[in-house]
Amino acid sequence: MSKIKIRNLPMVYPIPSVLVGVIVDEKPNYVTLGNCGIISVEPSVIYISSSKSHYTNKGIYDNKKFSINIPSTNLMTEFDYCGLVSGSNIDKSDVFDTFFDSSNRIPMIRECPINMECEVIQVFNIYDMEVFIAHVTEVYANEECLINGFPDTQKVNPLFYSIDNTYWTIGKQIGHGFTEGKSLKK
Repeated sequence: MSKIKIRNLPMVYPIPSVLVGVIVDEKPNYVTLGNCGIISVEPSVIYISSSKSHYTNKGIYDNKKFSINIPSTNLMTEFDYCGLVSGSNIDKSDVFDTFFDSSNRIPMIRECPINMECEVIQVFNIYDMEVFIAHVTEVYANEECLINGFPDTQKVNPLFYSIDNTYWTIGKQIGHGFTEGKSLKK
């Protein structure tokens, strides 16, 4: 198998597609992001990375809280739209059916099968990006997407993004973590 050098981009696949929700100027706003990941499972800590120019960042700074909403593939059009237009010019509060946390300060998307309330614990800048590190303080899931208390990936049917500017859906399960490699243990 031969290897060739290709364009120097972060070729991490698949890229999660998330909608970040926050109150900006007293109304819900949502932004499309692909820069999201897990830092720690317990305690639950995640990061999002957003261009410094994003209107949504203002709301994150003001509230120190935001939501991460995992869209299913059926939300591809709305997801893409939220990345095409800025909340500074277009009111995106009516794109989704919004519900709130108990303080009414974290907007979440009812149509998304998984929603997470997040509280900012650290922010740093790198190049033209702002990285927000946050504790996941609450998680909500559509009951019909759960099996034994965990979201079933096929029922969630998450939307994925590829660095070549295309959207993808999930495939089939092929194994179990911390199990498949046991055959190689000596």
